[in-house]
Amino acid sequence: MDSRWFVKIAAIVCAVCLAMGVMSQTVFARGDTAAQSEYLAELPEATFVVLGADAQPASPVPEITDNRQALPLYVGGKRAEDCAVIGGEPYVGVAAFMQALGLEGEIIDYGTALSLSMGGVRLSAQVGQAWLVCNDRYLYLPNEARDLGGALALPVETLVKCLGVTAYWDRVLWRVTVTDTDLSPLEEGEGYYNESDVYWLSRMISAMADGQPFEAKLSVGSVCVNRMNSSDFPGQNTIYDVVFAKNQFSIVTNGMIYNVPDDTSVLAAKLALEGCDLTGGAMYLSGGDLGAGYRQTVRFGDLRFYIKA
Repeated sequence: MDSRWFVKIAAIVCAVCLAMGVMSQTVFARGDTAAQSEYLAELPEATFVVLGADAQPASPVPEITDNRQALPLYVGGKRAEDCAVIGGEPYVGVAAFMQALGLEGEIIDYGTALSLSMGGVRLSAQVGQAWLVCNDRYLYLPNEARDLGGALALPVETLVKCLGVTAYWDRVLWRVTVTDTDLSPLEEGEGYYNESDVYWLSRMISAMADGQPFEAKLSVGSVCVNRMNSSDFPGQNTIYDVVFAKNQFSIVTNGMIYNVPDDTSVLAAKLALEGCDLTGGAMYLSGGDLGAGYRQTVRFGDLRFYIKA
């Protein structure tokens, strides 16, 4: 082929690709248009949506390819404090975020610890802690609470869940936008947690993972919750059903299930009931190899967690 034709074809291809890229970004550049709202309306239960280059809500979150460490935050159409990108998710100073929403109330931020009560939300968190407490609910923080310039920062996704507002992370224009600032605070723990589930799950965790790292305790709880929510275990519709299922757990026959759980086991139980799962959906656990027919997903301490192969 004549080299001139090759150059022309390459130029045409590049132009088409560029035009497609511009069109993709144009969809997002409209801001709060009907088209943008249509994307978010497809996920009415979501409070935090990640939008990728294909202009669709993305699940799971697209691979992080941008090496920028900060991105702008817009709340109600106004520029607020920038977010930091930590562990692939946007973080923002809690006090600044609340102020951007126009909330009033009490907030104490030491940089290493924070507590607040405003807008029907009571929240506390500590730097280096892998969970926060909101309205007596326990939410897991994979990348922990952080100290950013003397202010305690939390993931935007977790904050919008606590407040019940709507936000999206635009991965094309690289910004986070809070579009709905009408609060619908997280349901109180007293109404959310089933007392029986917490009672038996915390005892299950304490008995099965005594002396094991916290991740192992949390994962024991996840196995029970996964079984409770799975059609593969008929008749196990509550944590009690799971724990006392016939010929399943030796801690029932040896009586360890009736021991009083420690505080970390109660915490792990509540986090697991909130949906935190570090096991990749495991429904089996053991101190050894379960053999053929099972695939290990994770191991924490002396405990291994499995799904069926």
